Amino acid sequence: MADVGMAWTTGVVAFVAAVPLGRFTLHAVTCAHEGGHLLLGLLTGVKVGRIKLSRGGGGETGFPDSVPWLADVLSTMAGYLGPSAVGLGGVYLLAHDRAEWVLWISLVLFVLLLFRMGNPLGFVTAIATGVLLWYVATHWSDQAQLTFGYAWVWFLLIGGVRAITGLFWATHGGSKTSDAAVMQRLTLLPDVFWLGVFWLAALAALVFGGAKMLQLGA
Repeated sequence: MADVGMAWTTGVVAFVAAVPLGRFTLHAVTCAHEGGHLLLGLLTGVKVGRIKLSRGGGGETGFPDSVPWLADVLSTMAGYLGPSAVGLGGVYLLAHDRAEWVLWISLVLFVLLLFRMGNPLGFVTAIATGVLLWYVATHWSDQAQLTFGYAWVWFLLIGGVRAITGLFWATHGGSKTSDAAVMQRLTLLPDVFWLGVFWLAALAALVFGGAKMLQLGA
């Protein structure tokens, strides 16, 4: 059973992993980001190419030069909303006492991403994260899985907000290829507007999901 102490402790551990140690863990969040691009692209009928991760923590999902407008908008928006969306899905499963589902569904998603990776760093990240999730799901006790599930969901929610930092610097630096810049080109709304939208959406997911997990532990 979850309790308030465990919910708070896993939140603090996840914060340390996602922020102070973010340079070592950001690639896992980037996988969820690029997975969002990939999923919405496939759902809207776009022929999506390979995913590549960069050493700096960024990533790239290969799209054709010509993409239908709506598909382009949806798949672009799905990137920075991806980690938060997966995190909220995890909150829902935890609320229904399905901590093991959090682990297995996350594992399946990383396995699917593995087959889409296009560079060694992407392969290593997907394999390492997948092995960790598999080991916890198959070797840890139910209580330990619950604790890890809370930490993992916290990590995705916090990591979703943390990832906006990279978008801020890309936008501030005048990048023409960042998701905010792409949304500006597609909608004619300024990139700083989309930066705010992504940040507010990720922050709202963190506040709502975090409050829900603390409530579950009460």
